Amino acid sequence: MQQAEIKLSPELENTLKVAIQNAAQKIADNSAKVNSKWPEYMNKGTAAKYLGISNNTLSEWISSDSVPFKKIGRSYRFNRNDLDKFMATK
Repeated sequence: MQQAEIKLSPELENTLKVAIQNAAQKIADNSAKVNSKWPEYMNKGTAAKYLGISNNTLSEWISSDSVPFKKIGRSYRFNRNDLDKFMATK
């Protein structure tokens, strides 16, 4: 398969680079705003709200060991990134 080569003027190439960098920064900024609403580590109630499920459902997932969590004493802690990965597989 032969690839086509596109020649751009230096001005247009620079304009495209700046536009792509600005778009990437905007995406990163928006992602940071969304994730800043939720702590990196959550208790059970916050994790259930984050996942949009009831506390009972989260308890069932904990009992079946299907959701990632850490148990510290009698408390459960959930890592936001681990929950995101878990939900992506559902």
